[in-house]
Parts: sequence; structure tokens; C-alpha cells
Amino acid sequence: MAVAKHFDNLNTSYVNFGALLRYLREQGFSGSIHVALDQYEADVMLQGENATVFEIDPATGRATRADGALERLMVHAREPGGTITIYEGEAASPIKVEQANEFAASPFAEDDEVTATTPPAAEVDWNDLLKASGELIAAVERAVQSVGSDFATGLRAARIELGDDYPFLDPTAGGFNYSNGAVTLGERPAARVYTTGLSECLRRVVNKLAIGKQGTRFRERCAAELAVAARRQSNGMSEFTPQLDRIAGTRVL
Repeated sequence: MAVAKHFDNLNTSYVNFGALLRYLREQGFSGSIHVALDQYEADVMLQGENATVFEIDPATGRATRADGALERLMVHAREPGGTITIYEGEAASPIKVEQANEFAASPFAEDDEVTATTPPAAEVDWNDLLKASGELIAAVERAVQSVGSDFATGLRAARIELGDDYPFLDPTAGGFNYSNGAVTLGERPAARVYTTGLSECLRRVVNKLAIGKQGTRFRERCAAELAVAARRQSNGMSEFTPQLDRIAGTRVL
């Protein structure tokens, strides 16, 4: 079957990629979605409910599938200025996917939107993970308060922005609560979804304040606080370590 272009050059500035992906799955769509940003490129191969994500090296066109690919794509797709192209037909795109035939399409849960490589929840020590996330949030809170801003308001605004893609963050759902360095969580998503969503939430809180001449100094304060938190709460923090630099917008460890 020939590959037909379905939608061309949708812009990530105004398209909610997570909502688009859910819609196509609900419609039983077969084809692919190509996402291209300045420093990131990926293909999502769709066959109804089944989806496989390949990240592409723009320099070589070589595509690979690795743990956490969908989570990384969901984060990158929120950046403005990227393009989304949907191809209807065979699950392929103009980019040469050299390793596509090595993997069978794998289903992922509708609510969690994670790949089949995500470890089952039973393998995660949620007590440690929640303690670590409490330390992480408290670190950003201290940095925000150091510049005289209201952390609770900024956190709530970021949670509202991300509520569609990460339902556990939605303040109206009441499942996630933070107070005085402690986190409680009702219904638990996949651990990787949790760490990715919370890290993106904190990154947005930091970005809203890291502007103007004092922006660099504020990011450095965030990095220092995050480094302290990482040393203080080693158990569970390894899940967040790859995200620390993104949260602060500068090197942490």
C-alpha cells in the first residue's frame, strides 16, 4: 500500500501532541507520525492501538528504539516551532527506519502512554520515589522563595498546563498533593511517566522565573538546591537524576 500524507506541517506551537496521539489511536488509525524539531526527530508507527516509537539521528537518518523514547518524545513535542506530519497507510515515513523490522509494534496503556519496556510498578519502591520527589519539589520551592515568588501558584499553573498529558498532575483530580517537602499520590501511573511528568512540571516552574538579567543566577540557585536534595535523598533519586539538568536549565551534578 502506498503511503499517503494525511496532514502536513502541523506546528507544535499550537498542536497538543499527546491529545493528537490519543485521538488517532481511538480512531484505529494505521500509519505514522513524524515529529521534527531543531535538535530532535522521531517517528511513531501506529497500527490502531499498537504504537512503536523510533528516535532518529538527523545527521544519518538512522532510527533506533530505546527505553523512554515515548516519554522523551512527549516532552520534546511541547517545544514550539517543531513540525508534525501524519502519514496514512503503511506505518512508515520518508525517513529511513533501518531497524523497524527488528521490533514488533507493542501496545501501551491508554492512560499511561508508555512503551512496553517500562518496568512494572511492582519493581519500583514507591516509598523511596515519593520521598525523593518531595525533596526535589522542596528544592525548587526554596529556590523560588529565594527570589520572593509564590511557589504554590507557579506549581499549580504548571500542573494545569500538563494535566491533559499527565492526569495525575491535574489539580482538579486531587490525586497528587505536595506540602512541606512531602508528596502523597493516589492512583499511581507508571514510574517513568510519574518522573517525566513531575520533572517537566518543575522545569516549567523554573522557566517562568528564569528571565531577564537575574535568570542565570536563579537557575544556578535551583541547581545548587537540587544538588543538595540529590545528596540528601539518595534512595529513589536515581529515577530523577537524568532530569535534574533539564529542571534547572543548567548543570546540576
